[in-house]
Amino acid sequence: MVIMERDAESKGNGYTAKSYVQVLEEYMEDYRPGTFFQQDNARIHTAKTVKSWFEEHGIWVIDWPPHSPDLNPIEHVWKKMKEILRKRHPNLHLLTNNKANLEVAVAALKEAWAEVPQSLIDKLIDSMPRRLKTLRRARGWYTKY
Repeated sequence: MVIMERDAESKGNGYTAKSYVQVLEEYMEDYRPGTFFQQDNARIHTAKTVKSWFEEHGIWVIDWPPHSPDLNPIEHVWKKMKEILRKRHPNLHLLTNNKANLEVAVAALKEAWAEVPQSLIDKLIDSMPRRLKTLRRARGWYTKY
């Protein structure tokens, strides 16, 4: 898990393709050319600069249909992390926006990430063929996943 830095140069001080590419530069150095990478259709993921970065590094990005949350196993991991956070840190949502509280929030997120059972991740990966089959049957629309 990577905690992204906001782009101070963006209008809303949010996340941008620029901040995403910085993360890719830092954490994707061991990714082998010719392998597949999965991300969702967020604007920062589909920006021209990001697409160019993947092309330059020989990384194939899986093309997701617009109605793809059913396919993305990470959504189930986020759900599990939220359960863990609510259980272990029920007042986390009350933190104010300052450096000390940001450190508390980041530590809680990393703890929750570490607590996600590997068996859940393995189960989600193993479910991909079924998910794809079900999505094809639903012609790209909603499925039970």
